[in-house]
Amino acid sequence: MRSTIATYRPIVWLSLALSIMWLPTLGLAAQGLVYRVQMDGRPTSYLVGTMHSEDERVTALLAEFAPLIDQVDVVAVEMVPDAVAMLAVGAATLLPADQSLRRLIGDAQFAALSRAASDLGLPVEILDRLKPWAAAVTLGLPQSRTGRFLDMEIYLRALARERRIVGLETPAEQLAVFDAMALEVQLALLDEMVKNADQVPKQLEELTSVYLEGDLERIDRVARAQYQGLPESVARWFNEQLLERRNARMLDRLSALLAETSVLVAVGAMHLAGDDGLVEGIRGLGYRVERR
Repeated sequence: MRSTIATYRPIVWLSLALSIMWLPTLGLAAQGLVYRVQMDGRPTSYLVGTMHSEDERVTALLAEFAPLIDQVDVVAVEMVPDAVAMLAVGAATLLPADQSLRRLIGDAQFAALSRAASDLGLPVEILDRLKPWAAAVTLGLPQSRTGRFLDMEIYLRALARERRIVGLETPAEQLAVFDAMALEVQLALLDEMVKNADQVPKQLEELTSVYLEGDLERIDRVARAQYQGLPESVARWFNEQLLERRNARMLDRLSALLAETSVLVAVGAMHLAGDDGLVEGIRGLGYRVERR
């Protein structure tokens, strides 16, 4: 089994970048990624980076984020996680009725996939119905116990405070990111996850620890290192489709929202980082974006 860092971390990286699929800190206290967004004559807003995880160390950051909800009129999340959205996500992960994953990838690869997914409690019959990208994402995420990941906690707190909640993307737009992925790219991604599934818990722990340190530049460096050794088509998809295109869409929708009212923007931490990230993007709109 290949075990280079680059080849077994791609889906771990998704937990910082994508909310779909709801899908030890070395003694340091967790520090949330919180930025104050200001422009003269406009209300103060906030930008926070989340990790789509129900790890108690991650969800504990709600105590830091919750007071910000009380200070704004609108809470903007990647996608509103209501019942309609969850049904759409569930349906979109499935192959057409006349297809099966086993036939698509072959008996030997499907057997390897089944072994890798054995701890997830997912029946083989369900696994056989998943699209390749959905099977890859499933392998890369920790088993859900409560469904109360950090983004969901923020959403529920906003509901309780009767804040207006806005999705920066629709379920159809998020799902299109995956459904537009060429089949060969999906299969390459799934192959990487099957080969290296036993390494995922270790890498989730590593990335969780980096996130809890609250250093956006370090998060970005660690995540970018995952590209080394990946199939070129998969790395390009990560960059262009999962991050750059989605960042541009979210920024476009935030432009009008920030001009209108006070907003708490809560999105996966990887959407904040880099020249194409939301921190620099919002600065490009003329706002001061400073770490709180």
